[in-house]
Amino acid sequence: MTIFKIVGLALAALTAVLLLRAYRPELAVQAAVAAGVVLLLIAVTELSGVMAMIDAIVAKYGLSSEHIKVVLKVIGIAYLAQFAAQTCRDAGEGAIASKVELVGRVLIVTVAVPVVFSILDVLGTLLNAL
Repeated sequence: MTIFKIVGLALAALTAVLLLRAYRPELAVQAAVAAGVVLLLIAVTELSGVMAMIDAIVAKYGLSSEHIKVVLKVIGIAYLAQFAAQTCRDAGEGAIASKVELVGRVLIVTVAVPVVFSILDVLGTLLNAL
């Protein structure tokens, strides 16, 4: 199971980071970031099965793939911004972490606005039909 790989890798990385922090503190942050990137890559590879299921649902029910893409982009932006911000905090850079979170929120709004306008368009059409 993948969770055992993730836990094993996280514990090994934790041990390495703690040892590095004691003897070579300048390398501890780089080791923590590298471990985080590897864990993120493992998570991304697990998403391929989810994407296939989403494609099947979109095809089965005739949903708009554009709206599904926007939802997935928003989720991706949120997770990546959170990951980057937490990595910045781990390195002791809280100010940069705050900016990363702010930019992530702005990007989410930018991606979501076209969907909001299309929903408003549909609502306007429905209201005009009454």
